[in-house]
This record gives sequence, C-alpha cells and structure tokens, in this order.
Amino acid sequence: VLPADLPAALALAVMDVCGAPALTERVVRAALARAELGAGPVVAILGAGGKSGSLSAAAARRAGAGLVIGVVPTEAEAGVVRAAGLADHVVIADARDPVALADAVRSAGGPAAVTVVCVDVPGCEGGAVLATAPGGTVIFFSMATSFSAAALGAEGVAADVTMLIGNGYVPGHAELALGLLRSEPGVRALFEARLAESG
Repeated sequence: VLPADLPAALALAVMDVCGAPALTERVVRAALARAELGAGPVVAILGAGGKSGSLSAAAARRAGAGLVIGVVPTEAEAGVVRAAGLADHVVIADARDPVALADAVRSAGGPAAVTVVCVDVPGCEGGAVLATAPGGTVIFFSMATSFSAAALGAEGVAADVTMLIGNGYVPGHAELALGLLRSEPGVRALFEARLAESG
C-alpha cells in the first residue's frame, strides 16, 4: 500500500528494493546475537551509494553493526555516501577485483562478518567472498550474480562463508524500508537525488 505521507515515485523507488534492507537487518541481528562480548559485527556494503545499498547500510547500523564499511567505485559516489552519513568508513574499490576489494575492506576495519552485494555488475562474487571473514555471511542482492561463480569461487579459495540469495521478500520489508527513509535524512536525500537524476 502506498503511504499517504510520501510522493508516489519516492515510495515506489523504496519498495523496489525493500527486500535488501530487511534481510540485511535480519542477518546483522543474527550475527550480533552470535558475537562474543556483544560486539557489533563489521558489515561491508558493496554499492553503498545506490538505492538498495544505502538502505542496507542504514538497516545494518540500526540492527547493531559495530562498523559499517561502504564500498563504492568512484570518489563521486564516496562523497555521496559520506554526505549521507551512511557508513563509518567509505572505501573506493572495484568490486570486480577480488584482491583489491578485500584489501580495501581490510584497510577500513574488515574483514566483514556480513557482506552485502548491491552492485549490479557481473564479476563481484570473488571479491565479496574474500572480503568476508571465516564463518561470515555474504548476501547477494545483485541480479548479475553468477551463483556458480560464487559457490565454486568460495570452494576454490577455501572460504568458509554462508552465501544467501536475497529473494526480494522478507515479512514487513516495505514498512521497514519506508521507516528508514522517513527516519534517516541521508537516505531520503540520496533517494530524492537519484529520482531527480532519472526524471
């Protein structure tokens, strides 16, 4: 149901990607529950400057992430994420370069307990796996993901990670995402800027 307090185009843009923050929140909460001494998990968001990435970063922080690392491909995107206040550290890396991506995440406080892939380009599987700590979780939200590359790549580098496919639906996902948009000025500003660019 479209909310009465938001422009329809803005609400639809949020609903288009609302499964990502909802599953991110669930996985981060589970990681927090398993963490020793109650320390919040390190979460890396690949594509933190996009719609699903920005919402996932906000959801991770709200769920108790100890450190949110935003990964973006350009300085311009880094500026957007910094201005929105969505990540504790923002790093510039090509998500298709596994070693460079893993090094960038490590330099910002990783490896990540949870890595969220919101990058809609092929070839990001290996980097996501390498950026994730043993026993961690990778959530693939990109439709460009090759699941055979992810599975065989993880096996090839002896990575003990759980890989999840974001299917777009989690109970309460629309309400959660719309709530983030309403309560996080940085997320709303990012969405409004994206809509202005496309319209």
